[in-house]
Amino acid sequence: MSYADFLGMTVREATPGRTVVTLTVTPRGLNVHGTAHGGLLFSLADEAFAVISNLEAQAVAAETHLSFFRPARAGDELVAVATPERVGRTLATYRVEVRRGEQGEVLALFLGTVARREAPPPLG
Repeated sequence: MSYADFLGMTVREATPGRTVVTLTVTPRGLNVHGTAHGGLLFSLADEAFAVISNLEAQAVAAETHLSFFRPARAGDELVAVATPERVGRTLATYRVEVRRGEQGEVLALFLGTVARREAPPPLG
């Protein structure tokens, strides 16, 4: 079982132009304030980032940044939508918006850069 599976994430869409990963916040994912733990939002955004960045080449994270705007609560469906900002031969940068629901407000914004290898990722 992967970390994403353990947290209950689902990949809804995975294309080089747009990747969507979802997660429903459970009581186990809350912090001391009763809102979703920041690490949960980061993990969701990072999973969408990992999926999109590895679709066409092997990629490893070189730098990431996450800004929190609004809290999420138990029962919220979080939707991470990843899109490319710039994809080069050796480096690529992606933007991931974490939303409450598919069309909901943006709760957090993740930017990440990967180092790319020319070989496609291994299957399986």
